[in-house]
Amino acid sequence: MRLHSEYALLADIVLATPDTVFQDKPHFDFGIVPGDGVNLLWPEVIGSIRGRYFLLTRQELDAETAKGWGVVNEILPRDTLLTRAHELAESLAALPPLTSRYTRIALTQKLRRIIDEGAGYGLALEGISAADVALQAASAS
Repeated sequence: MRLHSEYALLADIVLATPDTVFQDKPHFDFGIVPGDGVNLLWPEVIGSIRGRYFLLTRQELDAETAKGWGVVNEILPRDTLLTRAHELAESLAALPPLTSRYTRIALTQKLRRIIDEGAGYGLALEGISAADVALQAASAS
């Protein structure tokens, strides 16, 4: 996942194949600020210093490193990944509806707060940088 790799961080359970790679490549390639949530979620999940390094250097995280850093729960061969995902989904679906719904709320409360507090400002910074890139491109032509 090189584009919006932070989406995986919003899942309750992350499964990967051995060839999975996480990276935030496009922001700097396009000359824009990574402020669309990637700036909030990666440092939260892998730690502040690692998260900033990951974003600033466009680091590639392989599946084993991602698992070691708490991004991935299980690494499975491609041909068994979907079966395992179904097993997990079925076990969660067997819970009483209120239990599963309220457990999700309890487990994601902190992430929701982080996103709510930081997304607006980060998106504004990304938008300003994108507008500047567009203005420079228009001026050059």
